[in-house]
This record gives sequence, C-alpha cells and structure tokens, in this order.
Amino acid sequence: MKRAFTLIELLVVIAIIAILAAILFPVFAQAKLAAKKTTSISNMKQVALASQMYLQDYDDVIVPLRWFDPLNNSLPSSNGFYFYPVLLQPYTKNVELFLDPNDRADDPAMHFSGCPQYGRFDKQGCAYWYLTGAYPSYGFNRKYLNISWTGPFGAASYSGVSATSLGNTSQTVMLAEASGKDVVAPSQPTVRAAVGYHRIDAPSFWLPASQADPNAIGLDARTQGQLWGRYDPKYVIVNWLDGHTKYIAINSLVGQNTSTESLDRFWNGIGSN
Repeated sequence: MKRAFTLIELLVVIAIIAILAAILFPVFAQAKLAAKKTTSISNMKQVALASQMYLQDYDDVIVPLRWFDPLNNSLPSSNGFYFYPVLLQPYTKNVELFLDPNDRADDPAMHFSGCPQYGRFDKQGCAYWYLTGAYPSYGFNRKYLNISWTGPFGAASYSGVSATSLGNTSQTVMLAEASGKDVVAPSQPTVRAAVGYHRIDAPSFWLPASQADPNAIGLDARTQGQLWGRYDPKYVIVNWLDGHTKYIAINSLVGQNTSTESLDRFWNGIGSN
C-alpha cells in the first residue's frame, strides 16, 4: 500500500525549503555582486592597458580628458565632444569596458539637450558618443594629468601631460570609480547623473573645501571629488598611471598634511616617497 505525505509533513518540508531559501538568497546576492565587482576590475585593467598603448603611440603623452571640435564629423553623435573613452576606442574596440555592470540597470536615461529623445544606451541616437564619453563609470584625474585650454570654438579642451613629468607613476591616480551624483541646487535637491562621470578631482578640490571628508557618504559625490564606490561606499577601484589596478580605501588617497601638494600627493606624481 502506498503511503502519501500527511499535511504536517508537507508543511515541514515547505518550512525547511523556506528556511534554506532565506539563508541562501543573500549568499546568491553577494556572489552576484562579487561577480560584478570582478567584471568592473577586469574592465578597468583593460582600459589601463589601452591607456598604456596610447602612451606608447603618442610619445609618452597621456590621453586627453576631452577635446572639442564641432567641425570634426568623424563621429556626428559626439556633438563635437571627444571624451577619453572615445579617444581610447582605437585600442579598446569596446564601449562596454567603460561601464560598470551596476550602472546599466539604474541608468536614469541621461540625455543631451540637443537630442532629448535618446538616452545613454541608444546606440543609434543622435548623442550616443557624447553621452558615452561624458558619463562612463570611471573618472579621469583631470587636474594633474591634463592641461586645460580654451579652443577656437569656446568650450574647454584638454591636452595630456607627459607621463615622465610625474615622479611616481605607480602611486599616481589615473582613473577611479566615479559618479556625477550631485545635487543641482539646495532649493531643488534633484540628483543628477547618478551613474557615472568622466572626471574626478584631487582632494584639494573636494567640497566643502574647509572640511573635506574622504569617508563622506550621501547624495553628493562632490564631497569626495566625484569618487563613488559601487561595492563599498568607502572603497573604489583605481587605475594607477603605471597601468596596475587596485581596490583601495578612498581615505588612503588623501595626503596627511594640509598643503595642496601634500593633500594631492597620490594624484600629482609625488606618491608616498
């Protein structure tokens, strides 16, 4: 005679499955997050390699943060702005390397004012290359690795400096996880550009300047130079100028003394030596 499960036995089995699910689901979530972090680190390593290839091809000159030329029609959807992710395309051959896996799902559909109907991931959009360059997941050390100048068309352009002019390239930040997550105005607390930004600033630029806090966590990424850790609010993935990549605490990127030179020692080429 076949014996069927009783109701109590079924409820016990269901309860055990529910308990196991409650234990395992957080583990699965953590594993998924760890996989995304590994992907992001891999992306940055490949971008670092592309940057080193650029250095070799341009006599040790670092890739510009961006340049502006509205008469250049090689990429019409750039709207004349050629940011570093676009300039490195001949070496990466892959736009996805500049995007952290976490940025895609939460993309607030960044738009360009001249092309409002298309968002950041619309590859056929009239502002695709502009948005791709302006809002990558990894920001560029703009103050010390580039020289700003105003071109003939008004908008600011940049020229890369020579890597040999910086003393300690192994302890000089080139790229790091970044966000343009800032409040537009106190009276209008609207978060803008929450998923990425093309530049980061050294500690001497961090706001508020009188009380810069490298551990600041909140809506405004400007308090830590646009650095924004996606896997731990106090840590970011960093590409150093010599090409290596490291996951590091944000507060370890700040010099110990109050002078600009000391505060920015991991940005300006001095390093720890």
